[in-house]
Amino acid sequence: MFTTGVHGWLYAAVGCYGIAWALVGLHRQLFGRAALVAGFLLQSLYLAGRGWLGGVFIANPIVEGPFLLPWCLAAVSLLRCIDRSEADLGGMLALVVIFSLFALFYPKGMIPPTPKKLTPWAIGFFLSESMSHALFYISALFALQSLIARKRPTAYFPWLAWGFVIYTVAQVTGAVWSFVGWGNTFSWGARHLGSAAVWLFFAAALHLPLIAGWKTKGALMAVVGGLLVFYVSYSGYIREMQFLRVGG
Repeated sequence: MFTTGVHGWLYAAVGCYGIAWALVGLHRQLFGRAALVAGFLLQSLYLAGRGWLGGVFIANPIVEGPFLLPWCLAAVSLLRCIDRSEADLGGMLALVVIFSLFALFYPKGMIPPTPKKLTPWAIGFFLSESMSHALFYISALFALQSLIARKRPTAYFPWLAWGFVIYTVAQVTGAVWSFVGWGNTFSWGARHLGSAAVWLFFAAALHLPLIAGWKTKGALMAVVGGLLVFYVSYSGYIREMQFLRVGG
C-alpha cells in the first residue's frame, strides 16, 4: 500500500507547511491552521509509509531524524494552536518549513537496520530525541526573539525545561539500547559524546540562572544550545547521507 510513490506524500506535506506559513504571515489564521493540519496528516502518512520501504514493516525508518523532526515541530505547533493564542505560530511554522526543506534533499531510502537496532529501545530513543530537539529549537527561537525585541524574557524557559526532560528520557532509553545491543551503556564514540555534550549543556543552562550574574544570560544560553543541537545532529545526518540505502 505504501511502497509505491511513498515519497510523494513528503513533498505534498512540505507544500502544505509552506502554505500554512504564508497564510499565517498574511493573518489568515483559520486557513493557515487548516493547511498545517493537512501537512501534518500527509507527513504522518509518509512516515507510516517509510515503515514499508524494505518490503516488510520496520519501524526504524519512521523515526529517522531528518524526517521525524519536522513532524514533531508540526505536532507541537498544532498543540500550540489548541493550548494558547497563535501569536507564536508564525515562528514555529518557519522552523517546520526550514527543517522540512532539508528532508526534501535528504536521501529518502532507509539505512538497512542491523539486528541490534531492531529493538523497541532504539525506537524509543530516536522518537524522544527528535521530540526533545524540536523543543530545544523552539526554545532557541523564543529566546532569540526575546533578545531582539526585549520582550517576554522567560518565554523560552518552559520549552527548554521540557526539552531537557524528554532528552533525559532519550538518554535513558539510549543507554538501555546500548546495553542490550553492545553490552555497555556508554562508549567514547562521536554519537555518545555528542549526546552527552548536549545533555550537560542544557543541564547547566537550567541551573545557571540560580547563580548571581547569570540570570539575564539564560536566553543567550538557549540560543547557543539550539546551535549546539543543530551541529551535533545535522553533522551526523550529513555523514549518514553517504550510507547505502534501500527504497529510495
